[in-house]
Amino acid sequence: MLKKLSALALISALCAGAFAAQSPSPEEKNRIEAIANDRVILKSELDRYTVEYTNKMKQHLSAAQLPDAKIIRKQALDHLINAALVEQMADKMGVNISDVQLDQLMATAAKMNNTTVQKLYEESFRKDGLTPAQTREKFKREALISELQNINIRRRIKISNQEIDRMVELLKHEEGMETSYHIADIFLRLESGMSPKEMGQVEELARDLAQRIRKGENFGKLAAQYSQDDKASSGGDWGSVNVNSLPTMFAEHLAGAKAGDVIGPVRIDSGYLIIKVINIKGASYEPDIKVRVRHILIRPTVILSDAKVVERLNAIRERLASHESDFATEAKKYSEDAASAVDGGDLQLQSPDIFDPMFAQNVKTLAIGEISEPFKSSFGWHIAQLMERKVDPNSNSALKDKAFQIIFSKRYNEELVMWLNELRNGSYIKIMDPELASVQQPGTVED
Repeated sequence: MLKKLSALALISALCAGAFAAQSPSPEEKNRIEAIANDRVILKSELDRYTVEYTNKMKQHLSAAQLPDAKIIRKQALDHLINAALVEQMADKMGVNISDVQLDQLMATAAKMNNTTVQKLYEESFRKDGLTPAQTREKFKREALISELQNINIRRRIKISNQEIDRMVELLKHEEGMETSYHIADIFLRLESGMSPKEMGQVEELARDLAQRIRKGENFGKLAAQYSQDDKASSGGDWGSVNVNSLPTMFAEHLAGAKAGDVIGPVRIDSGYLIIKVINIKGASYEPDIKVRVRHILIRPTVILSDAKVVERLNAIRERLASHESDFATEAKKYSEDAASAVDGGDLQLQSPDIFDPMFAQNVKTLAIGEISEPFKSSFGWHIAQLMERKVDPNSNSALKDKAFQIIFSKRYNEELVMWLNELRNGSYIKIMDPELASVQQPGTVED
């Protein structure tokens, strides 16, 4: 049974009494709303997530911009379906988030937001009515989906030295200034197996929406109602994006654009785009920061569980804290990263963005000399010590690091859209409620 990426509380216990007389029967709550391959999504799950999804939209949209309740429910269902498909792939690939790793992820999230795990629980209950157990389940599913996306998207991205060199020259030419675009979009997906007539209906809807926007209709409201990407809940708003980081599907259509322009509909491989340019501005580059880190890596095995690995790493931390040993000695003795172990775990001066995402995230929270709590990356469990942090804005190596990250970010967004589309198009999806299934069908234009 799918409990979902953002598993919602039913309704706060404080409100339970007021609604007791109207509570749906167990049969009603367990009614199947959709099937995604071999998983089912129940009415109770969709009810919970619809509440959370609505709350998320209200953070970005005014009451006048919100779509009607049925459209919001359909979008929430689409998110649940996508999550179910990703989770099934995770099961097949053996990707999992253990309780120990979940504790570490939540602690890192709290530290990065200058708060505590307890306050994360309190905020989750205040905003969405989630109990601590439900909050943990939400974190776990979101982390699982993020990890699976990283595994699958990173292997699809190949960046040549020539591409990096070209981007370096472009960065040098801009002399420390870059253009950023504040944009919003509406994306209409072309589904696998559509007939020519159905594809024509999608194009017709895209043209109709673009015309309505140019006549003055609210872009955010139409994006929330019709868009089929993950920006729909924020009215299509991407925020300000570095011009060099824009996905190609946007960048190639923004040349010469002015603030206020509406571009499209634009045909791309997976559907149609309508883009609104909210603002354009130049901004100075943030300085590149490099870090020198040393680490100790221990990988879990069939015999050595996550909990046992963490126990071993904590024992090493205790020896270091009591000065019974030093980091280099422990790394040479215990680290399973052979390349760095011979150097006492030293990874040399690097941009943190070249590391595994979870490794980089944890390193960025460290003070000079601080040794991290055990944390897990895609390679295994680590403890890391930050030895040096250096601002290096002008070196050629810094520009190459920046060029790589810009190209990678651009490709990542594009590949993620295509990967999710491929995953969905290659799956069996059945929405049981005919009325809900028909919401936002291509060619249906609701005034």
